[in-house]
Amino acid sequence: MVNYTNVILIIFVLLIGHVAASEFNQAYQLGAGDSVNITVYQESDLAFSGQISQQGKVDFPLLGSIQLSGFTQQQAKSHIEALLKDGYLVSPSVSIRVSSYRPFFIYGEVRNPGSYTYQPDITLEQVIALSGGLKDRASRTQWQIQRGQQKATFLAQADTIILPGDVIKIEKSFF
Repeated sequence: MVNYTNVILIIFVLLIGHVAASEFNQAYQLGAGDSVNITVYQESDLAFSGQISQQGKVDFPLLGSIQLSGFTQQQAKSHIEALLKDGYLVSPSVSIRVSSYRPFFIYGEVRNPGSYTYQPDITLEQVIALSGGLKDRASRTQWQIQRGQQKATFLAQADTIILPGDVIKIEKSFF
């Protein structure tokens, strides 16, 4: 006999995971260091596969250098479609996929500071473990994250989710 409660619970968990990934993709802003694949439906000559430059641009066929940094995937898609409609194609359908995200960085009172490959849903606690753990004099509460193009800085908790491009600073404790 099938336990419908377990089936419903499994479906619910799968939907929550899909919604969380979807929300990340909608809110995530592309930036320098992200690798993207851009295709135009039925236009094989109009494709780009590579990394967004430090200036936040990619060299796209026909259009030349276009800005992508700061756009969400949906905004970038609409932007490229609008550029292609302006004298090139009647009704372009652009697809953008991020093939790899830019790294995040951690420095300060950790054993192995540096850049690390982004992993979805990684928490600050996991990042600290990945970087070799805290040094003896590390603060247990003064963990700062610098995020986004505006470099907004905030205090983080152990369960804070790390995003691509984040810069994490672990302060020294005075006691």
